[in-house]
Amino acid sequence: MKFCPSAAVKSLRYAAWALALGLAATAPAQAQKTDWGQVAVPNYSPASVLQGLHQHWTLPRADDFARQAQALPVAVTALCEAPAPAGQALAAARGQWQQTAHAWERLSAVAIGPLVARRSQRQIDFSPTRPALIEKAIASGPGGAAAMERIGTPAKGLPALEWLLWTRPAAPGSAACRYAGEVALDVEHEALALQREFQALAGADWPAAAPEQLAAGVGELVNQWVGGLERLRWAQMEKPLRAAKSKGSAPDWPRAASGQTAASWAAQWEALRTLGLAPGAQVPLPGQGLVPLETYLRGKGAPEAADALTGAGRQADLRLQKITRNPAPAAPAVLEAGRALASLKRVAEGEVAPALDVGMGFSDADGD
Repeated sequence: MKFCPSAAVKSLRYAAWALALGLAATAPAQAQKTDWGQVAVPNYSPASVLQGLHQHWTLPRADDFARQAQALPVAVTALCEAPAPAGQALAAARGQWQQTAHAWERLSAVAIGPLVARRSQRQIDFSPTRPALIEKAIASGPGGAAAMERIGTPAKGLPALEWLLWTRPAAPGSAACRYAGEVALDVEHEALALQREFQALAGADWPAAAPEQLAAGVGELVNQWVGGLERLRWAQMEKPLRAAKSKGSAPDWPRAASGQTAASWAAQWEALRTLGLAPGAQVPLPGQGLVPLETYLRGKGAPEAADALTGAGRQADLRLQKITRNPAPAAPAVLEAGRALASLKRVAEGEVAPALDVGMGFSDADGD
C-alpha cells in the first residue's frame, strides 16, 4: 500500500524547507562588505587556527550529531513497536532521521581528522543507495554490532535508513523494521566514536604541537574545505544532472526520497561558508574563536587572496540561495550554482593555498 503523507509529515517537510530558507537568509548579512583597512586582525598562528577549529567548530557539531544519532534508534524502535496504523510513529522516525542527517551534513561537509581516518563518510553516508543489498541484509537478520560489521557499508548508514523510512517504509514488527533499528544503532556507534575523537582534538595542547603537525593540520583543513566544495558541486549537483541527461530521466538527487535535497545542500553550504568566509568584521582573539580562512589570510597579510576568496564566496552564496529556497531545484539554477562553486574552488587552489603555503592534493571528491 502506498503511504500517504499525513499532516505531521507535511509539517516536517515544510519545516525542513524553512530550515533551508533560514540558512540562506543569513547569507546576505554575512556577506556585507567590510572596510578591512579599519579592522585590526591578529596574525594568527597555525596553533590558534586549529585550536579554534576544534573547540568552536568540530566538537560542537560532533556533539550535536551524537545527540541526534542517539535519538535515532529510540525513534526507530518506537516505530517498530507501534500498533497499526503507525503513521505518527513513522512521522516521528522520519523527523529524527532528518535532524540526524542535517547534523551529520554540518559536521562532515569539511571532512577532517577522524572523519577521514575512520572513513566515516563511507560508513554513514554511502551513495548511491543499493536496494538489493539492503534487501539481502534484511533477509540475513543481523543482530548486534558484531553481526552488523559483516554487513557491507552500501546496505547501511543514513541512505539505507532513508530507503527504509520513505521508499519502502518498514512496517512495525517486520524484519525490515528490525534491520532499520540495527542500522540506526550502527550510526549511533559511529557518531559516539567521532565525538570521542573530536573531544581529544579539542582538548589537545595545540601551542605545544610540533610545527610539522600544525602545518599538516592547516593543510588538511584547506584541502578538505576544497574537497567539500567539490563534493557538493560534482557528486551532489552536476553528476546527477549528467547521468539524468544521458538516460533521459529526472536527476537522482541526494536525499530525494525524503524531500531533503535542498535542506541538505543548505546545511553543507552553511558549514563551508562559515569555515571559509569571515562573518563581517567579527575578529576573534587567537585561541578564543573560530578563524575562517578569509580571516586567517587577512591576519597573515594576504588581503588580495582574502578579497578574491570573499568575492567568489559571495557569488557562490547568491547561487546557492536560489537552489536552497526550493525543495525541487531546477537544473539551470543548479548548474549556475555548480559553476560558482567551481570558481570558488579555483580561487582556493590558485590563491588561498599558495598564500597559506599549503600544497593541494587530489581528493576523492574531485570530479572528472
